[in-house]
Amino acid sequence: MGSKLKLLDLIIPKLEAMVSDGDSILDLMAGTHAIGYALKPKHKIIANDIQEYSKVIGVGRIENNSVSLTERDLEKDILPYFRKNKKYTLFVDHYSDTYFSRKQCKDIDDLRYAIDQVKNSTKRALYLTALIYAMGYCQSSPGHFAQYMPKSHPRLKTLRELSVFDAFKKKVLENHVVFSKFKNKVLKKDYRELLSEDGRKKYLKGVKLIYIDPPYSEAQYSRFYHVLETIVKYDYPKLDYKGLYRDDRFQSNFCYENKVAEEFDFIANASSKIKASLAISYSERGLISPNAIAQICKKYYKNVRVHSFKHSHSMQGRGMILDLKEVLITAQN
Repeated sequence: MGSKLKLLDLIIPKLEAMVSDGDSILDLMAGTHAIGYALKPKHKIIANDIQEYSKVIGVGRIENNSVSLTERDLEKDILPYFRKNKKYTLFVDHYSDTYFSRKQCKDIDDLRYAIDQVKNSTKRALYLTALIYAMGYCQSSPGHFAQYMPKSHPRLKTLRELSVFDAFKKKVLENHVVFSKFKNKVLKKDYRELLSEDGRKKYLKGVKLIYIDPPYSEAQYSRFYHVLETIVKYDYPKLDYKGLYRDDRFQSNFCYENKVAEEFDFIANASSKIKASLAISYSERGLISPNAIAQICKKYYKNVRVHSFKHSHSMQGRGMILDLKEVLITAQN
């Protein structure tokens, strides 16, 4: 949900036109790092997100400039421990026959145990990333973790028979990390902390472009990805409601109609203070109009443009909305 993977051909050229090769770019709400990874070959990337699972993906794909996984790595690092697990039972105990079958949960626990035996932190991040993708592929849900399918759903039997281990192995062997000459950095901070005066001085010196892809609806993204946060932290959290949500889910002010304008104003103001250009991905169906965001940017930038792209948008198992407008608001001085 919210991934820009299918929009890269439209967004990346606009961002590239705002900077020179080698310039530093901050991906402020990086998610699964589709934008930062696409920019990585030509630029130094500083990627940030408040979610732990995002940091793990970023360590493996953004910071990593030396490690790729092979079948030999899998045989040496994972297989000796995969069925030796007697300690890790979080998913079997709490998620069996919800988002996954009991057998799938056993695979998840066993893989998580095996990954924790890997000493190299970059390798661990890559294996965890593969497990995250495997769980996303095998889940019994409408494409997210806000709810799981009822027992009567016609696709449930097929999804429950998918092998988490096979999907994990496939992702490991597909791994071809793009390396670059830049020393990239992945952070896990609240964006207000990172863009504060102290944060700007400590982390953002020399940043030429700040890209943000914030939530645009009342739906908190943490509700859709809580299971991924739990597999990474593996901390046996307190789980609430039918969706088995963590009780410590992050709540973004971008999801409140009475707060969203203030958040955009804060980011635009902070970006201008470090003399960085700003690019904002948003939707025509957002809580605030793209033109209203542009007006906020004009308080701090001379050249502000709204670029519109038509695309098909997944409704998370409820079909597609065709010709939805995604917008990219660019602001430069």
